[in-house]
Amino acid sequence: MTVSPELSPPVTTTAPPPPPPPPRTGAFDRLAPRLHRYGLGMLRAGLGGVFVWFGVLKVIGLSPAAALVVAVLPFPAGGWFVPALGWAEIALGVWLMSGRARAAALPVLTAHLCGTFAVLVLTPAVAFAHSNPLLLTLVGEFVVKNVVLLAGAVVVLTRPGRPEAGFTEAP
Repeated sequence: MTVSPELSPPVTTTAPPPPPPPPRTGAFDRLAPRLHRYGLGMLRAGLGGVFVWFGVLKVIGLSPAAALVVAVLPFPAGGWFVPALGWAEIALGVWLMSGRARAAALPVLTAHLCGTFAVLVLTPAVAFAHSNPLLLTLVGEFVVKNVVLLAGAVVVLTRPGRPEAGFTEAP
């Protein structure tokens, strides 16, 4: 069987164009992937450290937020409540840093952080200047920054991979 020249594909002798030169990269572009590799672990350690630090302050009775916590509670709290909350924060911080049982840690941390937003609802005069929700007081800023802590906790606790791998992601 012979193939007619009309059915054969034409033979081309042109070479494909050369690939474009690699883009020039600056120092940041070379450093960023290395930093990113360790960023998740740094975020986990930082978030966990903040929880432990704030918890220890509550346990030893030196937390500047203790009076705020008691003022916002919808029930009378004894002298045991703030230290107990401190121990819970210490446990949450260690739990967060460990990377274990992330599926269980996320709702617990979310509930704790969302609980801090009670200040905005139950005592708005403490959080907002002149009853304006755009004018935060120092207390309001203290509470609203928990949005960032919550976002960081979501990132750390929902990353794919094995928590046993430690503080860094696989490249």
